[in-house]
Amino acid sequence: MIVADVEQLEFDFAFGCPSIEAEYYREGAQDLIRRLVPADLLEEGGIHLAAKRARFADLLPQISWSELNKAPCTLSVLLLCKYRLNACNFFCDMVSRWLIPHGRVNVELFFASDVRLPHLSEDLLSVAEIVIHLKSVAEVEEAKRNMSAIETEIRLGVVSHYHARRILEFKGLSLDGKTAMIQEKITSLIQSHSKDFDAGIFSQMQQFLVTCPEEFKSIRDYHHISRIISNLHSLRKLLKQSRDAAPSKRFVFVKFLKTHLKQKSEEKPVLGILVGLNFLSEHELFETNHLIQAIQKFLPFSLLVERSAFSDRISDASQQTIYLEVEKGNGVDFSLDEVQQLRTLLPDQIKSHVERLTRPIFMPRNDEEVLRGIMALSRQLRYIHDTPQVILSFDEQKGEELLFTVTDLRLIGEGESSIQQLCAARRTSLKYIADRIRKVGMVRRKTKEATVFRTAVPTASFLRPDRSVDLYKARSYILGEVTRVLGEVRDYNGGMIFKQVEQVNALKSALGEKLGESHCLLLEKFFYALMPMEMRTSLDIDALKQFFQLLLQSMKKPGWLFKQDSKRVMSVLGHPDLTVRKRISEKLEALHVPSHELVSFFLEIGDSSYIGYLLMTEEKGLQEEFMRLLTVC
Repeated sequence: MIVADVEQLEFDFAFGCPSIEAEYYREGAQDLIRRLVPADLLEEGGIHLAAKRARFADLLPQISWSELNKAPCTLSVLLLCKYRLNACNFFCDMVSRWLIPHGRVNVELFFASDVRLPHLSEDLLSVAEIVIHLKSVAEVEEAKRNMSAIETEIRLGVVSHYHARRILEFKGLSLDGKTAMIQEKITSLIQSHSKDFDAGIFSQMQQFLVTCPEEFKSIRDYHHISRIISNLHSLRKLLKQSRDAAPSKRFVFVKFLKTHLKQKSEEKPVLGILVGLNFLSEHELFETNHLIQAIQKFLPFSLLVERSAFSDRISDASQQTIYLEVEKGNGVDFSLDEVQQLRTLLPDQIKSHVERLTRPIFMPRNDEEVLRGIMALSRQLRYIHDTPQVILSFDEQKGEELLFTVTDLRLIGEGESSIQQLCAARRTSLKYIADRIRKVGMVRRKTKEATVFRTAVPTASFLRPDRSVDLYKARSYILGEVTRVLGEVRDYNGGMIFKQVEQVNALKSALGEKLGESHCLLLEKFFYALMPMEMRTSLDIDALKQFFQLLLQSMKKPGWLFKQDSKRVMSVLGHPDLTVRKRISEKLEALHVPSHELVSFFLEIGDSSYIGYLLMTEEKGLQEEFMRLLTVC
């Protein structure tokens, strides 16, 4: 049988680099074809041309292995297949990295070229050879064991881009290979969804891939990383469009991406969360810790996956995107109900966790007020068994601490311990920073002793969801510690504060744990917006509960909302302008309702505002006139 010279057959070899002599590469490609294609298919004449073409098509992809000799030796693997983008790269990667999975082999030669054999196929073909060096008997034996499986995977991968991706994903892509597949995926998105994605996604992809650490990319499949990049791009476009349409409104968009992280031979389920929001002022802040706190309001067991968070405040500082992943401590996947709960409730919770930065206030302490306080407390101690008196005053926020001044006045006998000694003996967490001690009088044989000291507590312990400081809570903590040290004391300047805190807690309990906790910040804003302020401590809890629930309804439904019973009528209006508020105020003054029968509030929540009125009267006519007046305004 005579083998035809390939040059005498129809053979097209296009080499596009004019600065390099192409004849050498042409001969290399011809040599590989001679070694791969059966000789009778290369002969002129013989069987019918159509039969040759059919037989050739059945051969593809064609893979040939050289014989394995005793170590050390070289192994040559040949490939001929229909052209597919990156098919030869896949072939090289499979042989060089996965024929010996637990070691690194030396690639002595890799040659690949695109050719045409018009007499056998109309398709563009790829031909390639890789030669690797096997240095030990163990490598030769392992190569023999893996050759069959690797050949099967190569046949699948060079034919199908999908199978190539899945095979490499299963085996674990190299980081360079994974980056290339991400770029290819993003390119296909632009081609198939040109209206949703534009060329700007490439710069965002580059920024993301450069920013995220190699560890992040190594344990996540390329498909998931591509989803993160494409969804970040969509969120940013949606935010910009929404902000341009309504610049004064807050927008929050949330997207959830469930996936599995692959670490060694284990996989763990995680929930990826993408958040996009805009800022209404340059002094607002929203970071990863804010988002985690918002998530844990509903899923307290969820934990941040280490090194999974990425935050990007857009260059004009008016909007921001955040990506992070959370997991359950027990390794269980998040249920559909849990994801749906976050999808429904998380956007509003995020709005309440946006932090507003404020400038520190310089206000030196007024010592005259301290002296007046000492004199006022001295007048309260007139009998031997009178309770010690305490004034708590906030001084300043310094660094990460809140500083208060404590003024205590008590009756002490000879030899009794000082407050500083009592603090040390009781091992309280209360810091004692000495200021002054004065004797201001006598009651029988006991001395009226005034002790003024400063104390500091950590700011972080008293932060609200929006990162503002809850001074009432900090004050209550200090009062509790003072009581633990001194025993029962009278909070001289905190009676109204204590009563209001007590009323807020009672209102939270009446609303129930779920509603009270999920709207904790809003509830406090509502309560401390009630006017006249003395009504905050005297209003019936049931009336407060109904009033707050009406506010929640108003946040979902525009226009006036009313609720009426035999004892009261209440109303709430969302988004009132200044003119409406002024007109309502004038009309209500004309009714001449006593101040203890009419309670109102005005609230600004993000980009929205609300007003509410509560009329407490059993006069049916006055109730009807009240509702009519508000409706016409």
